[in-house]
Amino acid sequence: MNIRICAPIAAERVSKMIPLIKKAESSGADLIEVRLDYLNSLRGIEKIVETASLPLIATNRQHEQGGRRLQSEDQRVRALIDAANLGFHYVDIELTASALESIVQELKELGAKTIISFHDFKRTPDALEMEKIVRAQTEAGAEICKLVTTANEIADNISCLLLTLKMSEIIKVVCFAMGSKGILSRVLSPIFGAHFTYASIKRGLETAPGQLSIFDLKKLYRSLGVESWTFPETRRFVH
Repeated sequence: MNIRICAPIAAERVSKMIPLIKKAESSGADLIEVRLDYLNSLRGIEKIVETASLPLIATNRQHEQGGRRLQSEDQRVRALIDAANLGFHYVDIELTASALESIVQELKELGAKTIISFHDFKRTPDALEMEKIVRAQTEAGAEICKLVTTANEIADNISCLLLTLKMSEIIKVVCFAMGSKGILSRVLSPIFGAHFTYASIKRGLETAPGQLSIFDLKKLYRSLGVESWTFPETRRFVH
């Protein structure tokens, strides 16, 4: 079983992100998500690419989809395209983005793998609705489909895990529920076929409710008798 852990990095300045990236690497992350929407300025993000030894995901989240700050859509998308041009291996773009298919095409031409994401901050939709979302992501050209919901009851974990089990046979998928009641889905999603799950580099640096630290997540996997294998792309990535 290949369990991959993505560590999200969020800071207001690139200079503050660099040591967090190093911490993620030393903590055993397999990928690093760089939250561009947390940055006050995008100047100097090429230093992140030069510094990191793990595959990087560029995320510049829409405010309506949980982004830290309001941005014009043109500027937001341009930052993602620039990140792909700099050598970020993955780019996360929302299903709700306008002109999505043309953005995906441009990102692919630049060599970036596309993660098309959708977040529901109020609930976990029923199985048919979730499957419809993932299929829409696939049709838009996603190489990885990311669907994150909110758990209002423990049963919502089961919905996410069953969707992951089904859709992972068709496409690479990341699916879990946020919140304290959704921790189970975060932990078990890779066991059900998710391409990776998310964990913070340490307690207090979470970017979403219910997010565990890498240390705590790995401890859980050890207690479950599940080893976290090394992601093949963790070797020094040539940009």
